[in-house]
Amino acid sequence: MIYGRRPRQLFVVWGVSILLMGMIYWLEFSAPALHDLLMPFYWIILAVAVFLTWRWLRARSRKDRRGHDRRRADRRNRGSTLS
Repeated sequence: MIYGRRPRQLFVVWGVSILLMGMIYWLEFSAPALHDLLMPFYWIILAVAVFLTWRWLRARSRKDRRGHDRRRADRRNRGSTLS
């Protein structure tokens, strides 16, 4: 576990990426003439997987601002003088 989170989302991202690359490879193996046409799709799938992995790691870093309450507790009731 990284920073107390489960890596299930990473497994899904990389599993789907490998599955898509396998399907593209199968299509390329069945029709070798499509090699030049299908080659950029490998790079696109790899780039999306790396980007989603980076976002997953970044969102769960120790410097996550959402982890702490940024509001000051002493300002919550300061402006309400209605009573």
